[in-house]
Amino acid sequence: MSQDPARPDVCLSDAEFEALSRGELGNDALDRLRAQVQAVLDDPADGVSHDVVWSRLEQRMKRAARAA
Repeated sequence: MSQDPARPDVCLSDAEFEALSRGELGNDALDRLRAQVQAVLDDPADGVSHDVVWSRLEQRMKRAARAA
């Protein structure tokens, strides 16, 4: 999987994202997610847009629903 920094979910794989949705995200992945969130809080202009984040979230939710 490419680690394109423009993607809002680069710090979590699909499996980790699914674990997050179940409340079972491992400590390493949780630390990466916290670091990414803190970086955006520190410099909001360097973050991604809400629309991009929401679009990726919708895509993942649709994939998860089809897989279930």
